Amino acid sequence: MEKSNYNFTPLPGYEQFEATTQIIIAEILRRNLPFEIIDETNNLIVVTHEGKEFIIHEGTISDANSLIAYWISNDKWMTRQFLKRKGIRQANGLLLNANFDPPQLAAINFPAVVKPADTDHGIAVSTNIQNQEELDSAIDRAFQHSNRVIVEEYFVGQEYRFLVIDGVVRAIAFREPANITGDGTHSVQQLIDLKNKGRGTDYRHPLLQIKIDEEVKRHLKAQSIGLETVLQPDEKIYLRKNSNLSTGGDSIDVTDEMPDFYKKVAEQAALAAGLNIAGIDIIINDREATPSDANYIVVELNAPAMLSMHDFPYIGKNRQVEKYVLDSILRSK
Repeated sequence: MEKSNYNFTPLPGYEQFEATTQIIIAEILRRNLPFEIIDETNNLIVVTHEGKEFIIHEGTISDANSLIAYWISNDKWMTRQFLKRKGIRQANGLLLNANFDPPQLAAINFPAVVKPADTDHGIAVSTNIQNQEELDSAIDRAFQHSNRVIVEEYFVGQEYRFLVIDGVVRAIAFREPANITGDGTHSVQQLIDLKNKGRGTDYRHPLLQIKIDEEVKRHLKAQSIGLETVLQPDEKIYLRKNSNLSTGGDSIDVTDEMPDFYKKVAEQAALAAGLNIAGIDIIINDREATPSDANYIVVELNAPAMLSMHDFPYIGKNRQVEKYVLDSILRSK
């Protein structure tokens, strides 16, 4: 199996919080700052510094980002407008309302991507759509979650999350779709069970367990693989296409390997929406190729930036990003 250095241990006494909030609380405790739990179910706390109170929601949502910047990043179509005005490359796309005219879709070439304009965690996102039938089905599914749907042209590459804090990239993670690597002994089911050890079932853990759902079964079937199949040593297979950590994906730290060109793109993207704390999703066609505008697109901006993937990656260095985040929050007043 692939060697991992994942070593997350829940913060004693605060295990009920999401991992990103646990990480911020741990930093608050290290600084010996007074804080109060307002609503643990909603990961809401207040920390006091130099006589001022700072409200923190889900670890990063705070006064460090303005309300308007948060609003922009929370709307994928609005995000596109602010990226466009700064000349930041993104996929060709269009916005559909419920009463859209089907001929509009002729402006988008296959393969395509469909996503609701205002959801997160990959909800109802369909990628690499190959034909009209798949496109119609994906659009219908997306409209079940939003009254506005974005259709874009598919861009081939790997997706990276850049964490930008106060204009500087502090960490970069490659989010790899749920996968397993054979050892010549264990079955697919056993490999999944082994990989799930130490992972959680919700965001109280940085990495979540791989669930054998219909999507996983479909991908296995497409590869003529069953749950009892024994994979050859070092034979790696993917269990789904989407790279969300919520569906069992891996976070791999690539901060030191990433060319400065793309770090600057991420910093400019955060600035385009006025975000001081942001997770920037960028798809890069080939990280090893000479950096260029033709080799990437910015996918979206995230004001609620998950920190746990950068501190506790499946493979790689703990970037201790909570130090920079808390500094940014405490400078916001």
